[in-house]
Amino acid sequence: MQEDNIEHNLVSVSGGKDSTAMLLLAIERNTENLQAVFADTGNEHEQTYDYVRYLEQATGVEIRWVKADFSERIAKKKDYVLTKWEGKGVQQADIDRAVSSLVPTGNPFLDLCIWKGRFPSTMAAFCSEELKRNPIINQVQKPLLELGEDVISWQGVRRDESKNRRFLSENELKLTHESGGELWNYRPILDWT
Repeated sequence: MQEDNIEHNLVSVSGGKDSTAMLLLAIERNTENLQAVFADTGNEHEQTYDYVRYLEQATGVEIRWVKADFSERIAKKKDYVLTKWEGKGVQQADIDRAVSSLVPTGNPFLDLCIWKGRFPSTMAAFCSEELKRNPIINQVQKPLLELGEDVISWQGVRRDESKNRRFLSENELKLTHESGGELWNYRPILDWT
């Protein structure tokens, strides 16, 4: 990290045990410029929402809530259906039915499914990226990086959770923005069991 940049320590809070442990660890270490963010997928259990609100109260750390918005992507898909499907030989009744279903609900999970035309699955696992990672990047990290400030993204992943996570490093420079801001991934509980 560059010496003259402000460092923002951004803890991703999911409402689970690992992200709670990370937030408590950051507080215990008196981490400067500590911020917490919760990505509301629109598909969480009500107790998860209650717990995130409780966690904010119990720790005194404000937790910023972000949500994905698929309204523009759904509108583009609707426009594509209206302007291209007839030329591809699709029946008007099918076009009308598709257009009538391409309406944003305001629920990120449902809107993602409307836009993609399917539910996520183990074979098409796009929900974490679209509902958690991207909103945090676009709404929280990117604006800070554009100001030339550094972001340390605290990630609650552990090696023993999956084969894909086995070879992750505890610290890694993810990118350097043209403004000079750097994004670092920090995984302080990587070796926890």
